[in-house]
Amino acid sequence: MSAVQCVGDVLYSTTSVCGLKGASVVLPCAYRYSWIGHYWRGEWYEERSGRVRGHNPPNYDCSLKIDKLTDDHSGVYQFRFYTTLHRSWITSKPGITVTVTDLKVKEIDVGDENQAKVTCSTSCSLHSELQYVWYKTGQTLQDRTTASILVYEVASYSCAVSGHEALRSPAKCVPDKQCWGVTYSYENSCVLLGSAVDIPCTYLHPKDDSINNTFWFNKQKSNNPPEDLNLADEYKNHVEYLGNNKSSCTLRLKDIRVSHSGEYAFRFTTTEGESYSGLPGVNISVTALQVLTHPEAVTEGERVTLTCDTTCALSKDLTFIWYKNGQPVTYKHTTRDNKLHLNPVSSEDAGSYSCAVKGHESLSSNDVSLNVRYRPTHVSVSISPSDGIKEGTSVTLTCSSDANPPVHTYTWYMKSGAESLVRGTGESISFNVTSNTSGLYYCEAQNELGSQNSTDAAVPPKEVAAMILTATITTLIILAVLLMLGILRLSSKKKAKMTADTRTTNANTQSDAGLVYSTVTVRATTSDPTQRVTTHDQDDVQYANVQINPSKRQEVPLYSTVQMPQSSAQDVANASVQFHRRSAATRAEDDSVTYSTVHKQ
Repeated sequence: MSAVQCVGDVLYSTTSVCGLKGASVVLPCAYRYSWIGHYWRGEWYEERSGRVRGHNPPNYDCSLKIDKLTDDHSGVYQFRFYTTLHRSWITSKPGITVTVTDLKVKEIDVGDENQAKVTCSTSCSLHSELQYVWYKTGQTLQDRTTASILVYEVASYSCAVSGHEALRSPAKCVPDKQCWGVTYSYENSCVLLGSAVDIPCTYLHPKDDSINNTFWFNKQKSNNPPEDLNLADEYKNHVEYLGNNKSSCTLRLKDIRVSHSGEYAFRFTTTEGESYSGLPGVNISVTALQVLTHPEAVTEGERVTLTCDTTCALSKDLTFIWYKNGQPVTYKHTTRDNKLHLNPVSSEDAGSYSCAVKGHESLSSNDVSLNVRYRPTHVSVSISPSDGIKEGTSVTLTCSSDANPPVHTYTWYMKSGAESLVRGTGESISFNVTSNTSGLYYCEAQNELGSQNSTDAAVPPKEVAAMILTATITTLIILAVLLMLGILRLSSKKKAKMTADTRTTNANTQSDAGLVYSTVTVRATTSDPTQRVTTHDQDDVQYANVQINPSKRQEVPLYSTVQMPQSSAQDVANASVQFHRRSAATRAEDDSVTYSTVHKQ
C-alpha cells in the first residue's frame, strides 16, 4: 500500500488496521521535521476515548504496538509531537482507524444436501495472506488453511488464525440443529502454581433435547463413567463452573496445585438420556518459577544471565519482574522476556534474586543467591585502644576488608621515608608504642583474585602524637630556661667573686683613709679661678666637678673610680674615689651621670 502523507510531517503507511481480539497490532508510522531544533516529546492520541499513550520513537519511527486487543481499543489514533523550537503539536489527520474483531463460523448453503460451506468470518478484513486452522469436533483438520472450506459430515466446526490457535472461534453445528459437540479455545495450557485459569468452552446438542446435567472431569483421575470434579476432596474450593445449560461450559480452576495437572474435559447429558464427553480435552500443566544462573560461578567484570525458568511454556505475552534482596531490580541491567542480563557483573550485584510474573507478584520464585567473586575492597585499619595511648603502652592494629573468596593473607607495613617496611602478617598485630614503633601503618589484604591496600593509620593517633610532641617541646623549653638560669647564676657568682677580689686589691693599694660615697661631688679650687695649673707645680692640685646622675632606665655599674696621680700622702687628699650604686630614690632624682678625670700635671 502506498504511503499516505497527512498534514504536517507525520506519515502513516495505512489508514486502517483490523486486529484480532486477544492478539496484537502495529500502527505503522514515521515522522520528520525540517526546522532547527530537536525532538522533545511525542504521543498517540485516540479521539473517541481521549486516551493518550506516551511514546519515545527511535530514529524517526513512531510505530505503535498494541497488545491483547479488546473492544475498548477500537478507535482512531493520531501521532503528534513537539520539537524544542516549535512547542505546538505537529500531527496528522485523519490518523489510523483500529477495528477489533473476533472469529465466528458461518454456514453457507451451497444447494447440496451432502455438503456445506463454512467460513471463518470476521467483522473487518484481516490480512489477506493469513492462514487458518480448522477443527472438527475439537480435532484439527489437516491441510485446511483457507478462510472458507467445504464440509461433508454433520459435526461441530470451529476455526482460528494460524499462530493464534488459542483464540479459536466458538464451535458451530453443521448442519444446524443436528449435531453434538464440545469446543475448547485451546488444547494445552501452562499454568503458574498458585494462580487461577479459565478454560473457555462451548458445546452443542440437538435443539429438541434439553440439558439435564453438566460437569467437568480429570481424565487421569476419573473412573468409568467419569466423576464430577466438584465431588472430589482434592478439588474442594479449587473449581468454579462458569457455564450455563445452553452453550457455554467454561471452567475456572483456582489456587492451582501441582497435583491438578492433567487432561480436563466437559461432559453433559440430556433429558432424553443421551450423554456426550468432549474428548480429547484440554491439557493443563502446572509449573512453579525458579531462577537459574549461567554461568553458575561468576567473577566481577564477567557477564551472567539469570533466567526465570518454568517446566512448561507460559504465555508469550507475560511480563516478568525481577527482585534483588526483596526489592525490584530497576537499575542498569536489562531484561528480555524471562531473562535478566548482568553485564558486566560487579560485587554490588551479589545477593538473593527471585522473579515473578506481572499481575501475580505474590507467586514469586524461591530466592537464589548470586555468588560474585571479587578481589578485596573497602580495606581499612582500626586501632585498639582508640584513645589513652601513651608511650610504652600496647596497641593492636586490625585489618578489615570485603572480599570473595575471603582474604587469605594480610601483610602489615610501616612507612619509613619513601620505603615501606614489613612489620608483620595476620589480620591483627600488637606492639608497644615507642619512638621506634611510632609512625604510619597500612595493611595489604590479598585473596586469589588480587589485593588492595588500606589508607595510612598513624600510631599513636595524630591527636595523641600532637599531645606528646607538645609535651616534649614544653619540656625542652623548660630545660633550656633552667640551663640559662644556671649559666646566669654561675656568671653572677663569678662576677661577684671578681668584684670582691677587685675590692680587696683596691683596699690594699689605698690608704686607710679611703672612703665609699653614695653621692660624691668633687670640686678642686685655687685662690685664683683663672690660674692655670702647670705641670711643674706639684704642690697645687685642681679638682674638677664630678656629678653622677644615673638614668632611670639605664643599668648603673656596680662601681666607678676617679683616680689622680699620687705624689705624696700630704699632697693628695683622695687618690681614689670608689662609687657604689646609689639607691633607687637617689637614681630617681638624677637625670644623668657626668664625670671627668683630672690628672695632676
